[in-house]
Amino acid sequence: MRKMVSMAKAMSMLRVKKSFVFVLLGAAALSTTLAAAPAPSKWLSTVTVTDKGAHVLGNPAAPNKVVEYLSYTCSHCADFELKEAPTFKAQSVATGKASYEVRNMVLNSVDLTAAMLARCGGKGKFFGNQRHLFATQSVWLGKTKNISADTQAKLKTEDYAGFMIGAFDALGLGPIMQQRGITPAQAKTCLADKAALNAVIDMTDAGAALGVRGTPSFMVNGVLQDHVHSAAELKAVLK
Repeated sequence: MRKMVSMAKAMSMLRVKKSFVFVLLGAAALSTTLAAAPAPSKWLSTVTVTDKGAHVLGNPAAPNKVVEYLSYTCSHCADFELKEAPTFKAQSVATGKASYEVRNMVLNSVDLTAAMLARCGGKGKFFGNQRHLFATQSVWLGKTKNISADTQAKLKTEDYAGFMIGAFDALGLGPIMQQRGITPAQAKTCLADKAALNAVIDMTDAGAALGVRGTPSFMVNGVLQDHVHSAAELKAVLK
């Protein structure tokens, strides 16, 4: 009887040892997998600002310079940002093959308000702000009827900051920007930034002078690409 108990105990210990070995092997494999995983590309967190006030994501010395002219009230721009831009960034920006520059093409006063908010919080927040504004576009853009006549009248007197601050409240952009860590007070300070306002308007004027007629429009290495509307089409024209 003692032998049977000893044998059973030995078998039990053997199973425990085998299980322990399997756990160790599994942990080792997991460790190898984690070690082999590529580190996040530094280019996806590298943001510079041009002398014209445009924001550039990626390798400043990339062989391909991609520029997007966009409007924050443009549904096609939202589609590109949410559905195509992630692929383009992963394939071309993360690898250092292309940089991605955003320039404003303001289509209306509400668009101007969103463009100013995208710039709020410094260059490190810009691309996250942009994505968030596009992701919530249907929410705030659907409230334009809430902008009062008094607020709209400020445009006639060129009180753009007054209009944008009024629109900010009417469109419910306060809670939306708070999700990005920007308080209403901080957002309204950004909306009153005259230097930022001039940069956004100047970019719009410069784009029109280059022949940009719609949004989104892309320029690759200095050449407007009228046929480009997707990540695949962008990749096809890169050198």
